[in-house]
Amino acid sequence: MEPSEIHLILNPTAGRGRAAALRPEISRFLEERGARAVWHVTRRPGHAGQIVGELPPGAPAVAVGGDGTVHEVARACAGTGRPMGVLPAGSGNDYVKALGIGGNLRRAMEVVLAGEVREVDVGEVNGELFDNGLGIGFDAEVAAGVVKAPAYLGGTGRYMWSVVKLLWGFTCHPVRLAFDDGTVVESETILVAVALGTTYGARFRLAPEARLDDGAFDVVWSDRVSRAEVIRLIPSALRGTLLRHPKVHMHRAREVEVELGRVVPAHVDGEILPPTRSFRARVLPRALRVLAP
Repeated sequence: MEPSEIHLILNPTAGRGRAAALRPEISRFLEERGARAVWHVTRRPGHAGQIVGELPPGAPAVAVGGDGTVHEVARACAGTGRPMGVLPAGSGNDYVKALGIGGNLRRAMEVVLAGEVREVDVGEVNGELFDNGLGIGFDAEVAAGVVKAPAYLGGTGRYMWSVVKLLWGFTCHPVRLAFDDGTVVESETILVAVALGTTYGARFRLAPEARLDDGAFDVVWSDRVSRAEVIRLIPSALRGTLLRHPKVHMHRAREVEVELGRVVPAHVDGEILPPTRSFRARVLPRALRVLAP
């Protein structure tokens, strides 16, 4: 695929300003290969989706930023047939890893120019679309804390900073999980992750076997754990071996209902959701077209 124009939706604040600094490099790379970079700069939360709606019909929308930018662009492209591309310029860049591109900007630019269009799944929870994952409990509290962490720590460092800050006061929550195959689980948990992609927070592989196009979530949750057990689980999450722990479970499902004993924080793709104790998530199979290797 070699379009003459590439429409790039830039979040200049992504990556603590890194995304804006990459603009000349990206333009030069594209122009040297006969493509013209057409830049659309976001001015406020939600603006990326508005920009997508104003692009020429069928033109790919390329998100230049972090997972928040990708979330907005993907939400606007889902169900429309418009392809989406991703150039990693944020802190975590989880979705571009799930696509099999990785965090290398040059490789991602090559995919935008010459990649194939793939159809992948989208999730929906309580009316909100997401491309990578829904996190409930500890994971969402960590995501909220990341924005307060020192910028010099980088993506993984800020995630770890937030984890350490939360370890001293976390609690487990009563939860009921009901899956579309009739399976029902009741437990006390530190988190529930409803995953399409494999990673959260740049390097934490909560759902290492997840696939973007299998029509199902990998739903991961824990039983009741202590602070000492959480500390021991962190290296497993980094290595992608979390599911080997006897207190961590995974169930693959097209739909899941999550009922908590009390309101706890939750996020989709790092974006905090309105407070609630009830979640209903479902997969929208192959609802998004993406540029991928």
